[in-house]
Amino acid sequence: MILLSALPGSGKSTWARAYKERHPNTYIVASDEIRLECFGKVNDFHDESFIWKTYLDRINEYGASSSDVTVIADATNLQNKYRRFYFENTPGFDRHILVYFDIPYEICCRQNKMRDSDRIVPDYAMEKLYRELELPDQETVALYDEYLVINKVNPSHKAK
Repeated sequence: MILLSALPGSGKSTWARAYKERHPNTYIVASDEIRLECFGKVNDFHDESFIWKTYLDRINEYGASSSDVTVIADATNLQNKYRRFYFENTPGFDRHILVYFDIPYEICCRQNKMRDSDRIVPDYAMEKLYRELELPDQETVALYDEYLVINKVNPSHKAK
């Protein structure tokens, strides 16, 4: 299981899709896509408890579907409590990898505005999420079998 962690606009979903292209036995579970599937909009937050239960259930269901599968958990996971929660609640995986995107806030904001209009996170929400962002602490990193830091912006996302 690969847990992605970063602000919106950092390139998490792009990274996940590129990984899946190179590793065909990969499932991507994205909270935005669950909102879109269930409510018709990625920015419909009216029943978040349902969304996060579905998110965790799908991670575990896909993980149990085969011994040769990778599941990417694509959501912000900005705080260590969430990074620990998803480690602790996905015991069926033989490996857990934490991928933290260390992309400057200004670049995330710029890339966020380059998204399709229905996927743009409002400025006030970006500011709130930025205030919530925690660097992965040693206790959390120690849980994972591998810890990767992505600190380069995908060239296809650079503002022109």
